Amino acid sequence: MALKISIFGAGNGGITAAADMTAKGHEVTLHQSGNSQRDLTSIAETGIIKFNGKPVKIHKFTREVEEAVRGRDVIMLTIPATAVEPIAEKLAPYLEDGQYVFINSASAMSSLRFKRVLNNMKRDIDVKVGETMSLTYASRYDQETNEATLLSYNEHNLFAAYPSRFTEEMLEVLGRMYDHLKPAKSIIETTLNNGNPESHPGPSILNAGRIDAAGDDFYLYKEGITEHTVNVIHKIDAERQQICRMLGFEAMSKSERSVRSGYFEKSGLLREQYNHSPVLADIKGPGDLESRYVTEDVSNGLVLWASIGDASGVETPVMDAVITLAGVLLGRDYFSEGVTLKKLGIEDADAARLNALMEYDHTK
Repeated sequence: MALKISIFGAGNGGITAAADMTAKGHEVTLHQSGNSQRDLTSIAETGIIKFNGKPVKIHKFTREVEEAVRGRDVIMLTIPATAVEPIAEKLAPYLEDGQYVFINSASAMSSLRFKRVLNNMKRDIDVKVGETMSLTYASRYDQETNEATLLSYNEHNLFAAYPSRFTEEMLEVLGRMYDHLKPAKSIIETTLNNGNPESHPGPSILNAGRIDAAGDDFYLYKEGITEHTVNVIHKIDAERQQICRMLGFEAMSKSERSVRSGYFEKSGLLREQYNHSPVLADIKGPGDLESRYVTEDVSNGLVLWASIGDASGVETPVMDAVITLAGVLLGRDYFSEGVTLKKLGIEDADAARLNALMEYDHTK
């Protein structure tokens, strides 16, 4: 059965999702924020997106929040983790009972964060909220040609609702949109399977000089991940896996997870898998150290992972080192600025209690 879907976040993933969901028979509204710098005049005027070479006409394009929210079944957010609270504040006045908010981006306990805002502004509304471990696509959008290119689906994308007791209900609905969503135990598990914090910040700061010199001509995956910089990824991944074990989650390596998701080939060393990934290798970036590869994936990624590690009794010296060095390079204190369990209202919770806390909405 077709769904009425609104998509907030008109970047690479959001525009691709708008075209993909339309091609699959759903009624799609694409919302572009007034703060967006991307020129979407062609979509705004015609409603047409070239999708892997074929024109697709979406139902509606709008810059009005209320118009995009009212009467929709699913509100999909393809947004940076840093935008969760601001977008929740914008959506809250217009959300309606029975809607599903689907945070389709890099997981950072974003559902809990969204619910904290929503419960503060509109406490009694019956809206279900959940998140994937990462965006459902690897994709790019060229505004000059108005073409969205879907490079690959994430073929094994963990999903959890907050509270987790609503995960099955949400998957029944979202399963009409995507075939590759798999249930996670909680949004802590989706957060710990977000692939960006281990892939991006460490290699980026170790390539700081090269990024400063090359700018937009730098390719992290095929140039910046070398026989030496990959060791940082291995160490961070080992710390992450230990946190997963302490919390009773599946603890697969970065290589195994990326093969399962379809981003890496099965054979080769981890460095080679990055360098020659048919999905990732030719993606440019970061062009500077203020990129999301560093700022978001440290503040909303590694800092949160380290915080979960503290609660679980797992030491994270390499995560801590990368957080520290990123802060030194950018003149920021990410340990103070970043997202932590304490900032999310979770204090004195050990490994035994964390998952239990995710089963019920403790933000009310």
